[in-house]
Amino acid sequence: MKQLIGSILKHHHWLSVAVVMLITVIPQHGIAEQTIVAAVDEDIIADYQLFVGERDPLLINYFGGPGARRDVIEIILLQQALALGGFKEKVTLRPENSYLRVLKLVADGHVALSGALMWREDIKPYASHLFKTKAVVKEGEFIAGLYTRADNQRALQANTREKISHLSAASNNHWNADVKTLTELGIRKIHFSTYWVQIVRMVVANRADVTLAPFQVNPDMKVMVDGLELVPIPGIKVALPGSRHWPISKKHPKGKAIFDALVRGIEELEKKNIIQRAYEECGFFHPDVKDWILLNPPAP
Repeated sequence: MKQLIGSILKHHHWLSVAVVMLITVIPQHGIAEQTIVAAVDEDIIADYQLFVGERDPLLINYFGGPGARRDVIEIILLQQALALGGFKEKVTLRPENSYLRVLKLVADGHVALSGALMWREDIKPYASHLFKTKAVVKEGEFIAGLYTRADNQRALQANTREKISHLSAASNNHWNADVKTLTELGIRKIHFSTYWVQIVRMVVANRADVTLAPFQVNPDMKVMVDGLELVPIPGIKVALPGSRHWPISKKHPKGKAIFDALVRGIEELEKKNIIQRAYEECGFFHPDVKDWILLNPPAP
């Protein structure tokens, strides 16, 4: 069986991601009742598998290295918070292709929770169907860079709001915080796509000048996706509005138990300073941009 799968992956690269997901993400027959399902954007899965490898997510104590990025680290923190809060079942990841689809699946009770944190304002319309944890990323903590091609000199030299306003951007129209931030920076031309890799491709193809992304932990803070690379405009950063939380389904039979465990577990993670350290080690809270200019500081 392993030889057959290996042959398929070798000669049909387009099948590789789907096959890997089926083998490593979907629970094996007979243990599904011992798991809860968390939905995540499918582009996270490969980096999650790269980061975790053969390790037990509950035992991970260093949050840098290959595959480390904010979304991946949040899935690790979720599992650790549940365990610290006394929830014994394992988390199975269900890949989905849309941020809003994940939110709706959780609200409808088709899955227990989101593996990644979500914006408070996006959760609010579903408040009657969702539990919401306390803020894991608090207001003002979500700092991002404006990423562009390494040879886009016009973008790389756009280090003021006035210069930024003359650029074009790529984003996802479901990412309300991103779109609001880009619009408030004065960018009038925004190209939209559903998938992160397509957004990166638009910037690489010069169909858009920039996109928003958290700073990365590698030496040049590059965004690297599917063999493509983007670099941050040096010296500037932006703050995305709002706080981020895990939503849990009130309709799911285990929803209340999951929520209660996360309440306890997040408190334990905070006591041990694990959340702060995890975000620092994966590059989300990046020390190298501490003195960069914040283009949209909060109103006094």
